[in-house]
Amino acid sequence: MKKAFLFLIAIFFINIISLCYGWYLDYSWSDQVLHFSGGFFVAMFFSAYLKDHLPADSKLKNTLIILGAVSFIGVTWEFAEYLANQTLIEPIYKNFGVRAYFMGDMDDTINDLLMDILGAGLFSFILHSLRSRKTHKV
Repeated sequence: MKKAFLFLIAIFFINIISLCYGWYLDYSWSDQVLHFSGGFFVAMFFSAYLKDHLPADSKLKNTLIILGAVSFIGVTWEFAEYLANQTLIEPIYKNFGVRAYFMGDMDDTINDLLMDILGAGLFSFILHSLRSRKTHKV
């Protein structure tokens, strides 16, 4: 859980740097990479956090719980981006001289949520593959 938390903090700071330097506008793929990575590490975090409550023999149930948690965090993040877009753009420019960019259009939001879910899906796949190997060793 500690590793996932550290990676999430790193992603958050990369996000702030991306906003300050306009990387989202110059490198559109950077948003996708951060959302995919965010989904992966949020899934890792919740998998560790809920470890005692997720039965080892129920892959589908565990995957749906993790995907649901990641989707909830992703939607919450998109709401936060919207609120930041509505309230912070002018004060940031006025006080720091930085043109902030918090969110795109509906296509961007849907793509962000898809990347969150795909990152979580990859984590779930890797997690279940590793667990299957441990139980099938001869």
